Amino acid sequence: MRDPRPSSRRETTRARTQRDIARHRRRDPGTAFWRSLALIGSVGWPIVLLATGATLLGRFLDLRWQTGVRFTLVLLTLGTALGSLIALHSVRGERP
Repeated sequence: MRDPRPSSRRETTRARTQRDIARHRRRDPGTAFWRSLALIGSVGWPIVLLATGATLLGRFLDLRWQTGVRFTLVLLTLGTALGSLIALHSVRGERP
């Protein structure tokens, strides 16, 4: 006698595969592009804004206290690191 379980397992796998294919066909192809674009924006903007803002603040402090480029470089590094940390949390789906 044959065991009926492999056949039922095959039917279950077939049904799940057909359900996944139908779900994939129903998905709007334009949404993937906009989601990808939103992800790129949520990764890029924190890095750019924090690095630029920190650099401008560092430049201001350097000019005020005549320290060369010391504050500019330190704050650029800190701004980039903080922006990258926020971007990492954004990619992982966590709230910063």
